[in-house]
Amino acid sequence: MQTFKRVMSLLLVVMLLSAYGLLAVAADTQAQEPLTIVAPSDTVQKNKKLLLAVNTGEAVKWSSSNNDIAEVSDAGVVKGVSIGKVVITAAASDGRTAEFTVYVTRAKSPLRSLLQDRQMFGYQYSYKGDYFYTNDQKCWQKYFGFNFGYDWVAPLGKLDYDYVRIFFPYEGKDWMIQLWKGQYGLLFYGGEVGVYTRPEGAESATRFAHYASAGADDHLMIGADLYHKNSKTGEYEIAFERPYEEHWWCTGFIPGHLKNTEPCNELRLVTHITFKDAKMSRLFCEGLLDSGFAEGESQDKLAEDTFYRNGADVYVNWQNVAKGANAIIDDDTKNGTVSILGAVMLIMFMFSVVLSAGLAAIPLMG
Repeated sequence: MQTFKRVMSLLLVVMLLSAYGLLAVAADTQAQEPLTIVAPSDTVQKNKKLLLAVNTGEAVKWSSSNNDIAEVSDAGVVKGVSIGKVVITAAASDGRTAEFTVYVTRAKSPLRSLLQDRQMFGYQYSYKGDYFYTNDQKCWQKYFGFNFGYDWVAPLGKLDYDYVRIFFPYEGKDWMIQLWKGQYGLLFYGGEVGVYTRPEGAESATRFAHYASAGADDHLMIGADLYHKNSKTGEYEIAFERPYEEHWWCTGFIPGHLKNTEPCNELRLVTHITFKDAKMSRLFCEGLLDSGFAEGESQDKLAEDTFYRNGADVYVNWQNVAKGANAIIDDDTKNGTVSILGAVMLIMFMFSVVLSAGLAAIPLMG
């Protein structure tokens, strides 16, 4: 009988210890649950407030990456100070942290809201970042492709920009990737990255030849950030950030006018392009070297006019290397002639410039 009692007592102790261990594991698991920030929106208007919360009952310490753009109180209330983007951080006493990106936007206006919800004449507006852009997946411009003459006649429409064109053959096609940055009419400055193709070795495949906008199978993942030099501090400040997404044409435009339009080196365009494979990215980089770019050491420390290649990914920091839009003929195009199709495209292009210039003034009224 004594032996039985001892065995039962031992089993009871084992059971209690096991239950305690499970409770301890559960408590430890709960303590290690990742800290997250919960919010009704990731945007707040200037001079308005947004309440943030965390998935824990514990007190946390709040902080903002830039109080000049948005402030955050001890209770997690974010107040928009100026248009821009900040990262709000919540830190728990046990060392866990969470981050949440908040966009401070301008007050809503009917015209901007209309251009946010739908594209008109190929242009839309983003409250997040306060810039205009072209939704290249739905725009009418994709049917016009690209012809050298577009840049040739651009100054006639008050478009003064620098450009870089990179040509290379890949998988049965001649590819052209062009970068632009500069003044777009009297009201906007901005930047672009475009991807174009034509059959490889096509007759009269000169740089005057017409290229089609890259088809759906040839869209590339592209992200682009445009920086504008502050005339007072000399520092380059972010003008817009286009998200890294699938594109054939990645664009962004900001209301304003550059101090100098030729060259447009008060603008800096930083782009990230993911090509189909390492071979394609290598061919593109060879074109960058031929154009005057230098190879950098890493994607995080790119000096002006350098690039970094990592497999299929290429990161480019472009500022000074360029061919002005007013340069009618360069060494690569002396032997070319504008095609008949190109001439037709020029006429249609000029019509679109006039149409777009009229549209450009509309959003500013809001």
